Amino acid sequence: MACKGSGVQIPSAPLLIMKKFLNETKELLLSQGIIAILAIIQVRVVATNLGPEIYGNIGVYLGFIGISFRLLSSRNSDLVLINFNETNKNFLNSALKFEVLLGSFSLFFVLSIFYLYYQFIPTYLWLYFLSRIFLNFLEVFKGVYTHLGNMKMYSLLESSSNILRFILVVSFVLNQPTIESFFYALGIHQLIVSLIVFLVLRKNNIPKGEQISFIEYVKLCKNNFYKIRTDQAVGLIPIHLDVVIIGYFANYYSAGIYRIAKKLVDPINSIIVAFSPWILNKINNEKKYNFKNLTTNILIPTSVVIVSSYYFFGKKLIEIIAGNGFVNSYTPMLILLIGYISYYLTFWTRHFLLLNNLILKHTKGRIINLGIFITTSPLLISNYGFNGIAIAISFSILVQKIYELSVYFKNKNIENNI
Repeated sequence: MACKGSGVQIPSAPLLIMKKFLNETKELLLSQGIIAILAIIQVRVVATNLGPEIYGNIGVYLGFIGISFRLLSSRNSDLVLINFNETNKNFLNSALKFEVLLGSFSLFFVLSIFYLYYQFIPTYLWLYFLSRIFLNFLEVFKGVYTHLGNMKMYSLLESSSNILRFILVVSFVLNQPTIESFFYALGIHQLIVSLIVFLVLRKNNIPKGEQISFIEYVKLCKNNFYKIRTDQAVGLIPIHLDVVIIGYFANYYSAGIYRIAKKLVDPINSIIVAFSPWILNKINNEKKYNFKNLTTNILIPTSVVIVSSYYFFGKKLIEIIAGNGFVNSYTPMLILLIGYISYYLTFWTRHFLLLNNLILKHTKGRIINLGIFITTSPLLISNYGFNGIAIAISFSILVQKIYELSVYFKNKNIENNI
């Protein structure tokens, strides 16, 4: 509105909120924007050079590997963040050792899966498996720098990591378009990033002070670790095994078509990843954070832009990025968009529940999600193919987020927040 008699235009409250938000998250948004663009270009190079079937095969392998490692390490950055609130001692060294131990267990798990499912392990996967152990250091880094609110350093490392991965994958695949080249590139990327993260953490050694022993650290983590792991475990199957499931019930071609659709809506996840450390820092430091303002002034307007862009330009995007061989990805992409946008609009519920000791409620929501996905996906795939699994994913997400919102409204006046 205008200031009477002055001729000066005073920005409205929503514009001020948006301006403040963009100022506080600009590094994260820039970082995730770069990551999303590089990911799309990488998809084009890999998909067009390898084709739908091999691209689907890569998706199945990554599904098995992803669930094996993320089962014990996903969101351990949250564990580090919580530990800062529970001790003033220096637990950095112990946290790094803890992640190596978890990575080693994950390696045993993924080897067992491959032997049971394939009866062999391709030679080119060994570098990727072994280097993946040390990529767990990234969780410690994320927890430390989220606690510090140092979004610039957080964003710099994320951007640099993804730029390096892009360069390696694209150069390897263009030089020799094989599945072996793809996984060798990822393995080298993981080794380099793990070393950089280790050196950055050791150099700064945050937090400083009295050291905590490894055994003490394990005891410190025990309760929250089990809660976070349970929460993550039930959410990993729809995220990582969807491509595996469609590959099993249909074929690698269908898996490839679906994977392109999923890759094209993944930039929405990049936005959520950009916002998450910022919102965690806000909730952790402000007793009353206004989620209503966040939703009405930022999330809803941006979601309208996102949906419109996919609806009107989605087909052309698929043709440009993946080629005519993947045109059937348009419909599953729009179906997935429904679920992803519903998650985007309510992504903050998970962080609210985590920092208010209600993470088991989020776990229950994920169990509901998992139950719906498992029961509906086989039937939907058999009837609708790659569209069917997209329906199962989106419907599961919608029901989960409705449940989490109901929990939030019942608990929004608790002392620690809102």
